[in-house]
Amino acid sequence: MDNEDIIQRLRGLNVLVLHPRDGDAEELLQQLMRIGCRAQAIWPPPRMSTEQVDLAFIEVREKPSEVTADFLKRQQERPTLIGLAGYESPSVLHNLIDLGVDGVLPKPVRPYGVLSSIVNARRIWQEGRKKEKLITKLKSKVENSQKLNEAKLVLMRIHGIEEEQAYRAIRHQAMECRKTVTEIAQSIIESNALLHNLVVRPKAGDESVDESGRD
Repeated sequence: MDNEDIIQRLRGLNVLVLHPRDGDAEELLQQLMRIGCRAQAIWPPPRMSTEQVDLAFIEVREKPSEVTADFLKRQQERPTLIGLAGYESPSVLHNLIDLGVDGVLPKPVRPYGVLSSIVNARRIWQEGRKKEKLITKLKSKVENSQKLNEAKLVLMRIHGIEEEQAYRAIRHQAMECRKTVTEIAQSIIESNALLHNLVVRPKAGDESVDESGRD
């Protein structure tokens, strides 16, 4: 999605301003309304779940806000975050990094800069989501490959067959059961673990009883 698409989709965004209701909050709300966003200012952050937030402006001070962090954790999907900072101290910058903001808007809030900060933050947020999805996909691919290899080893050891035969057996079973190869591999692994746990190993105490019984 390019910047033009991002700008076109700004109208109707559900925006939350987590900031005391002062002049900065009022100025920000006015600019958001002009852009066409559905915006509201709330302070302190609500402790109960609210409607899913697309974009959140959060006040960042030197001391981290636990209620703000808790509110963000309760969101089903992480919203685009823009930090509102009145000054650049090491503590404020540290908190901005910890919150993982996608952009920063300096205070006092001015009419100029709000729109550009939103566009840049949404672009960074969307790129981050794409990377997260790619990482999740790659992790899943690696895990599925590991399960398949483990299942093949189980069949090779139990039935004394070659790797290609084991793979064809798993794939055939998947087609017969209308399941994925990964699902069949997982079933083989779980069945093998169950059979392994059913093997009864005599304990030291049991062996002594047997020996005494034979005497």
